[in-house]
Amino acid sequence: MENQLDEKAILRARLTNPRWMTLTLAIICSLFAIFTLLGVFVLFNLSTEGVKADAIHALKIARILASLFCILYAIFALLLFNNYSKLRKGILVPKMLYFALSVFVILSAANSIFSGQLGGVFLPLIILLFAIKIILDLGKIK
Repeated sequence: MENQLDEKAILRARLTNPRWMTLTLAIICSLFAIFTLLGVFVLFNLSTEGVKADAIHALKIARILASLFCILYAIFALLLFNNYSKLRKGILVPKMLYFALSVFVILSAANSIFSGQLGGVFLPLIILLFAIKIILDLGKIK
């Protein structure tokens, strides 16, 4: 009985770093979702009177991408908060969410690079580093 308590304490101690990093990622994704939602509102309130067809087409693409990113960031935030609550209880979580977040963040950084917004690359890369660190920490726990 005492041995099981020690194993649980060791597991909780090993989950401390992934737990706090998951909470940080969840807060960052929530902020991204909120700011992207504000951007979506601005994009949908822009007037297209007297604007060329190419610019209208680019605006429609921007609306679609901003809406998609807002939804995906909100989904990731909810899933990360769920993982945080599981880690806080000492439940080991699968690494698949962090792999999916890594892929999404790489695509987000690529979108920023191709749209010419190099400033939008740094925070997704920090999120990527956090996700990789969590994956490695969870991989050490058996």
